[in-house]
Amino acid sequence: MESSPSPGQRIERAFARWGHWICGHRTLGILLPALVTVFFVSWLPEMQVDNSAESFLNKGEPAAKRFDAFRKEFGRDDLILLALRPPEVFDLGFLSTLRELHDALESELPYVEEVTSLVNARSTRGEGDTLVVEDLMEDWPRGAAEVDALKQRVLANPLYRNTLISEDARLTTVTVEPFTYSTHQDDGARADEFGGFDEEELDGFDDGGPDEAEGLQYLTSPELAELSAALDAVVERFRADGLEIHVAGAPTLTTTINNYMIHDLTVYMGLAFVVIGVLLYVLFRRVLGVLIPMLVVFLSLGTTLGIMVVLGMPASAAAQMLPIFLLAVGVCDAVHLLVIVYQRLAEGDSREDAIAFALGHSGLAIVMTSLTTAAGMLSFAGAELAPVAVLGLITPIGIGLALLYSLVLLPALLASVPLVSRSRRAGRRTSDWLGQQLATVGDAASRRPLTVLTAAAAVAGLAIVGASQVRFAHNGMNWFPPEEPLPRASALIDRELRGSITLEAVVDTGRPNGLHEPDVLRRIDDAMRRAERIVQEPVFVGKATSITDVVKETHRALNENRDEFYVLPDDRRLIAQELLLFEQSGTDDLESLVDSRFQRARVSFRIPWTDALLYPALIDEIEGELRDALGPELAADIEMTGLLVVLAEVFDSLLRSMSRSYLLAFALITPMMMILLGSLSRGLLSMVPNLLPVLITLGVMGWMGMPLDISTITIGAIVIGIAVDDTIHFMHKFQRYYEDTGDAHAAIRATLRTTGAALLFTTLVLSGGFAIISLGTLVNIQNFGILTAIATISAFLADVLVAPPLMVLATRYREWKAARRSSAPA
Repeated sequence: MESSPSPGQRIERAFARWGHWICGHRTLGILLPALVTVFFVSWLPEMQVDNSAESFLNKGEPAAKRFDAFRKEFGRDDLILLALRPPEVFDLGFLSTLRELHDALESELPYVEEVTSLVNARSTRGEGDTLVVEDLMEDWPRGAAEVDALKQRVLANPLYRNTLISEDARLTTVTVEPFTYSTHQDDGARADEFGGFDEEELDGFDDGGPDEAEGLQYLTSPELAELSAALDAVVERFRADGLEIHVAGAPTLTTTINNYMIHDLTVYMGLAFVVIGVLLYVLFRRVLGVLIPMLVVFLSLGTTLGIMVVLGMPASAAAQMLPIFLLAVGVCDAVHLLVIVYQRLAEGDSREDAIAFALGHSGLAIVMTSLTTAAGMLSFAGAELAPVAVLGLITPIGIGLALLYSLVLLPALLASVPLVSRSRRAGRRTSDWLGQQLATVGDAASRRPLTVLTAAAAVAGLAIVGASQVRFAHNGMNWFPPEEPLPRASALIDRELRGSITLEAVVDTGRPNGLHEPDVLRRIDDAMRRAERIVQEPVFVGKATSITDVVKETHRALNENRDEFYVLPDDRRLIAQELLLFEQSGTDDLESLVDSRFQRARVSFRIPWTDALLYPALIDEIEGELRDALGPELAADIEMTGLLVVLAEVFDSLLRSMSRSYLLAFALITPMMMILLGSLSRGLLSMVPNLLPVLITLGVMGWMGMPLDISTITIGAIVIGIAVDDTIHFMHKFQRYYEDTGDAHAAIRATLRTTGAALLFTTLVLSGGFAIISLGTLVNIQNFGILTAIATISAFLADVLVAPPLMVLATRYREWKAARRSSAPA
């Protein structure tokens, strides 16, 4: 009597029936995916790329909330810096050029709040009892004597030193402050309708809490790109006259990375698709063997990216892996089906029977690989790092689309186009020959399980040693090619002006007009001076500024401009009066330093640009100095914020969330492997070929000195996805053949003769595509391509060389236990 089919066999028969059904409804199977794709692809022109610091943190994170509140209250802290090195700064000819450059920047750059240079730097002086606050060069110097007097004034002002002029007076700066908020808000209002960022129109926001600014969008990447392009045009015009100009700052870094990333993904992803297409043709010897898998990939990728736009998710440096990931998933699914279809056609099956057999043979494995890969990626959805969380949400959607297109669109296309070609015999010979060679290799490995596993353990040990040397780091400046001027400009400004970005602190005195108290101001000033002595090589505090500088310069100006009065007054009423006079002088500089009630003060610390993971210790020390200086008796509340704090929080979140997510991914995948294989022991053993490629990839990173940063840390997800896909295809067919034969060695040979060729094809295709990506311009893109190619190859080798001996040992143990039970006395 014929035994009843197992659950796996029933599922395979259901997939075969689906194959017959979709062949009979091929038009519907093509039209529905096409309509879905057209709808979502129509949104792609609206996609944005955002690598700004604020985009890294989820809006609900405390650091993001503090940053939003700070920017709403005090404006941007990330500025564009131009460092100019003329033959002589204090030369009338250069000063005229500086004024022309300043005016050009003000008139030609869009989205700019303010331009600051020696031309319009704040100059505070007294004329009798009158306080005069004016532009430094309000009265343009005439002749060498007045230029020399200007030089003396500039060099004598501590506020100008290392901000507007270097200590050796050979370098001067122009600072460009972009708008904080976008000119195109969600409700269609323009920036001027939100206030144009002037005092009168933002007054409603100033009177309320930070929540009133919610819903306003920061200046977007396209707007920053437009500003950057206009800036480049102006700068190049002045460089043409022989002036040395260096441009740096966080907005410039963001825009430059965006431009390179778009270029690399466009050019090298395009080349990768070409290479993959060529490899598919070589492997299948058929044009349709190229077109159909690529069509599935393109449509699923385009639909996924369109869904990103619809959901308001911008692309980022982390999202660069999405096309690669979906390429891997889509090509793997399509190749596994096509290999079997062409094999069955070569055996003489009809087209419909070949399609139905292929779906019955590989359909369950394709579904399981998609489910495990999606589950692994879904574990990243809870990451504190926003781009990683976006990947955790959108990638499972893309995987699901690739699965649907592979099970619906692909068989419908195969049923609609001619599949037989004159080269089918050659293709069959190639596939059969590869299958036989892989079967021979796998059989040899399974005959010497302890020897092979010992060698694998040695490789794993070497990889672990390398992985122990992997360092966490993130410095976007290290991504650029040698010819890119931005890193050199940033290094110059850090060296000559002691810092190119700022760390911000907000001190809340706890009461209105608390900043009129002499003791409070003295303690803030003392904390600033302490901070300026902090050095944690290669980071340090170059300069600290706050409301105390305004008070001191105002006090000096109202005391006959005498330098000995550049101090903080001891009288509370005098401080209040002098600040009132400063406000009434026509300047709005206090708005960026204190709140309207003189309760909260901004303290800025100039810091060099370096590895973001070096910042937390510096931030902690600066915060400690602030707390020590202010003391508990002032009941001051101190918040550390700004771009630098966001970067530090980003990587603290990155380390926590990624380690947790990878553990969760394996926790989700392991039981699914147990269910697929119907065995606890074999399910656990099957994770070894999944873990080995992860270890090898980390080992390569350690031995090659590649840092684990925002780009490379997501490679683990691709490694897991590729490794699990290969393992599932191997284990699924091994289990099926073992049930039929009861012989592990025969099951391994049969698995590698059929599924092995498809595994090899996908490995060659994907590693070839990833290798092309390693030719990218950005170093992080290069590392990404190298590591994913290595991961792909190591995943294949693990399933061909390591999985067979593991399964042999597992079945031996199972048979030994069964024999013991049968021989035990009743």
